[in-house]
Amino acid sequence: MKVLLSWMREFAPDIDGDPVALGETLSALGLAVEEMSIVGEGLDGVVLAKVLELSPHPDADKIQLVQVDAGDGEPLQVCCGAFNMAVGDLVPFATIGTVMPNGMEIAQRKMRGQMSNGMCCSAIEIGMGEDADGIMILTEQADESQLGQPIADVLGVEQDVLYDLEVNANRPDAMSVAGVARDLAAALGVPFAFPDRTVERSGEDAASQAQIEIIDPVLCGRFVARILHNVIVGESPQWIQNRLIALGMRPINSVVDISNYVMLELGQPNHVFDLDTIPNGHLRVRRATEGEAMVTLDGAE
Repeated sequence: MKVLLSWMREFAPDIDGDPVALGETLSALGLAVEEMSIVGEGLDGVVLAKVLELSPHPDADKIQLVQVDAGDGEPLQVCCGAFNMAVGDLVPFATIGTVMPNGMEIAQRKMRGQMSNGMCCSAIEIGMGEDADGIMILTEQADESQLGQPIADVLGVEQDVLYDLEVNANRPDAMSVAGVARDLAAALGVPFAFPDRTVERSGEDAASQAQIEIIDPVLCGRFVARILHNVIVGESPQWIQNRLIALGMRPINSVVDISNYVMLELGQPNHVFDLDTIPNGHLRVRRATEGEAMVTLDGAE
């Protein structure tokens, strides 16, 4: 279970003190801190760059030559082992002299006879996710007016403390950001409260538009739904994406992301359905039948 200190402070603003000492308090509460890290650290020298040209390396099949504009309008050659970029893509670029979050220093060097003047970065290399298979493409999150700007500014990354906790199965109350914040606030003797998020209802009653049938009440004692109309599916605000990434989840779109965000924040499992695709708006909650297959959102069976 991962939690951000800034997120916990939304429930208990007076949580304060040395992050290491706070971690010791969490461990004393039975929420053992397996690792503490600083999110957003080590990004000095990483800027937004644009891919200008791609060409094969003359002496290496698994490396390509990439010309990038790191903000000064001049092409800069980089040797890169990833092939998921296209001309025009915006990418994080580590300039010479940058010390990466893992401690590696970026230096000018030759790779099979070709000079490399920096490094195009994957998400995992800059602490913005677990994806290490290709370069992080930021074309949808940024624009060319930001070329050369620090990647932390482009992505709205602020330094934060991330705790990776061991939460035992008998502590479901602590399997959320709010749950951990409540325990920590109690231990520190500071106020805890849920933010006031009032929702105004309008239109037809949900029961007239959808029906929920619980066939196995042993496994599911309660299932509730709320209906939202005219929802526009798009990209989530960057701060939501950053929090999801920090807690180990991959941003998908605004609808899926807010569902995951609520689950992480409150520990409440939930799912978003497209009402137009549900026959007669009828949801049935049951056990799977023998041999029944299910295809997940990412296409896996």
